[in-house]
Amino acid sequence: MPEHRAIAPTTKAADACDGGAVDLQGVGDGGILPCRAVQSFVGFEEDAGIHAYVPLPAPDKRRIGFSQQDFRYDPAADTYTCPQGTTLKRRHTVYKDRSTHYQAPAAACNQCPCKARCTPSNAGRTVQRSLDERYLDRVRGYHETAAYKKAMHKRGVWVEPLFAEAKGWHGLRRFRLRGLQKVNGEALLTASGQNLKRLMSKGGWGRRPYPGGALGLAMHSIVVASAGYA
Repeated sequence: MPEHRAIAPTTKAADACDGGAVDLQGVGDGGILPCRAVQSFVGFEEDAGIHAYVPLPAPDKRRIGFSQQDFRYDPAADTYTCPQGTTLKRRHTVYKDRSTHYQAPAAACNQCPCKARCTPSNAGRTVQRSLDERYLDRVRGYHETAAYKKAMHKRGVWVEPLFAEAKGWHGLRRFRLRGLQKVNGEALLTASGQNLKRLMSKGGWGRRPYPGGALGLAMHSIVVASAGYA
C-alpha cells in the first residue's frame, strides 16, 4: 500500500484524539516518494487544514540550460513565458501523471538564439505543470519558516533513527507477511520491542550483559547449541 494512501485514516485518527484542538502538522520525506505521491500527500493535508512539511523534489542540477524554474507562469492567461519572451500555451492535460503540458511555437523555438540551451526538439520547448502546483507553491513557502525547520529536525532526530534501528537490528527491511492488517501487526510488534528496550534501559537490565539485549540473546543461543541442549 503506497504511503500517501494511508495519510487520510491516520490523520483523521490523530485529529480525533485531540478533538481538533491542536494544529496538526504532516511531516514527510519527499525524497523517498514519487512525485505523484508527494502531490497527493500535500494536496490532502492542505485541503484538511494541515501544514504539509515536505522536502519537495529539487530541480535537476545536471541539466544544462533553462529549467522549468526559468519560465514565468501567468495564472490569469494560463500560459508560461520563456526567458526570451516567447509564450508557451496550454496543449493538453495528462491526468495519469496529474500534469498539464505547455508548448512554445516550433517556429519561434527554431529561430531562437538560445535554442541549444533550451531544447533539442524541433517541435518547440514543452513545460509541464502539476495539477497540484498551487499546493506545492504553498509548501515551498514553508521551507524558510522556523516551524518547518523545527519539524524536519524532529523527524531527523526522533523518527529516522527508529526506522534505521528497526531495519538494522530487528529485520524490518522487508515484511514477512502479506496484507495490510498482517503487515500492520508485524510493524506494531517491532515497535513494541523497541519500546520495551527503552523501558528496560531506563529501569535497568539486571544481570543481562548487553544493553541492547539482542547480542546477549544471540550469544546465549550459540552457547546452548554448542553444548548440545538445543
